Amino acid sequence: MKKDWGGLTLADALDETVNRFPDKEAIVFNDRRITFRELKEKINKLAKAFLKLGLKREDKIAIMMGNCPEWVYARDAAIRIGALWVPINTRYKLPELEYILRHSDATTLVMVDEFLQINFIEMINKLCPELSRCEPGRLASEKLPLLKNVICLSEKKYDGMFNFNEFLEYGSDVPDDELKEARSSIQPDDTANITYTSGTTGAPKGVMTSHSQFLKAMAAMAERFGTTEDDHILLPAPLFTNIGNLTGLIQGEMYGAPLVMLEYFNTPEVLRAIEEERCSIFTGPPAMYTMMIEHEDFKKRDVSSMRTGIIGGAPVTPEIVGRIAEEIGMKIFSAYGMTENSAITTMSEVDDSFEMIANTSGRLLFKDCEMKIVDPKTGKDLPQGKEGEIWTRGWLVMKGYYKMPEETAKSIDKEGWFHTGDLGIMDQGGYLKVTGRLKDLIISGGFNIDPVEVGSLISQHPSVEMAQVIGVPDHRLGEVAMAFVKLKEGKECKEDDIIDFCMDRIGKYKVPKYVKFIEEFPVTAYGKVQKFKLKDMAIKELGLK
Repeated sequence: MKKDWGGLTLADALDETVNRFPDKEAIVFNDRRITFRELKEKINKLAKAFLKLGLKREDKIAIMMGNCPEWVYARDAAIRIGALWVPINTRYKLPELEYILRHSDATTLVMVDEFLQINFIEMINKLCPELSRCEPGRLASEKLPLLKNVICLSEKKYDGMFNFNEFLEYGSDVPDDELKEARSSIQPDDTANITYTSGTTGAPKGVMTSHSQFLKAMAAMAERFGTTEDDHILLPAPLFTNIGNLTGLIQGEMYGAPLVMLEYFNTPEVLRAIEEERCSIFTGPPAMYTMMIEHEDFKKRDVSSMRTGIIGGAPVTPEIVGRIAEEIGMKIFSAYGMTENSAITTMSEVDDSFEMIANTSGRLLFKDCEMKIVDPKTGKDLPQGKEGEIWTRGWLVMKGYYKMPEETAKSIDKEGWFHTGDLGIMDQGGYLKVTGRLKDLIISGGFNIDPVEVGSLISQHPSVEMAQVIGVPDHRLGEVAMAFVKLKEGKECKEDDIIDFCMDRIGKYKVPKYVKFIEEFPVTAYGKVQKFKLKDMAIKELGLK
């Protein structure tokens, strides 16, 4: 009899695992080894500290840290009190951070002082100059009036902020019954988090996902993986991503599989971790697998423990699927998903060929949900083999976009169908081939880039009249952004000027790798820019494949 994961909360799932494997390692991070018992103790301490701050059910707790155990403590402590965690992309720059903290109504920010040479202290003090003059927990920010608490993981202490390690003891006098009462109010269908994802309007949307959605989605994936407590999950992907959250953290807590966590993807460290920790499950884009196989340390390391995982986030070829199987020894799966669909929609089957894995994204993963291909103009169902927009329906569809009822209504119709904005073809066996994107997103190294957002930003440069951004092929990242820029009459500008302008305002992964100045854009009879012609031009001029 299958377990009813949908009848549990994320906290329930972890507690069951703690009861089964209290002394088993839950997290391995650098030289730290944290058991499930220790993990729960830390989570409960932090949850009590949150309660003492006055945080309550449905409050929003934003997390801006690189991968570390404290990220997990913060996320799970938020869950324990019925609060929603809001993951923050550590590549974001000041305007992006401000937007998400404001739009999410975050009352609390848990952060680290520095990560990957990005000074978050400087960033938050620019955003909230009042912070350095206030008592911890009493922030009164003009730009972010709801944000009251900033908790910083650091060996140093900063004005206006709680020190994370000291804050762990802040709620030591909070009775166990108070935490128990807060936790008992949480239901499986409650919203667990808000994840902001790039859309087509330039403004990120906050996707609301429930406890049961996360658990049911991961349970279906884990059944395909054959996940057990004997697995070790390799996680160099950021915890703020769907990969980090779902196939990393949630999978580990559900099944008692240790999470071997790295701060970021560093090929020699990844290969070391695989050998020393006997990692067996990994999810990542093709570039990560390629970097492992082609690194000089690959043949020096024993990677035979690696048995399964997902490849996605960029175009996949039969050659890379074959190399993963033959050189690493993994049974790899292809998949298609998005944040709005509980992070995953389709997945290949155990016995699929290399060609099938590379050329399709598998079949709908959930038997009690629906997927179809429709004509995006008429909304009518299309026959097998015809390209159209991918629509989904069922419990996998998000609860909606936070505070965006109009955007939600545009995406989920009255019959409950979610319009993904992606184009695809479905064959007679139900296998999906994703062929394009109505939403025009660029997926670079697994990260979504909204070309409208980047193009709008470049258009704000004083010398720029108009900018269009497209995705072009990249051997390592799958795709990277390229900007076509038309300058104002009489103005001069260099490629580096555009790149530097972007660097100061958006995450580095969104910054165009290429910039081309153009006198006129190719347009249709109705004046719409023909991006496919820009792409053809770029591929030819840059000599890309």
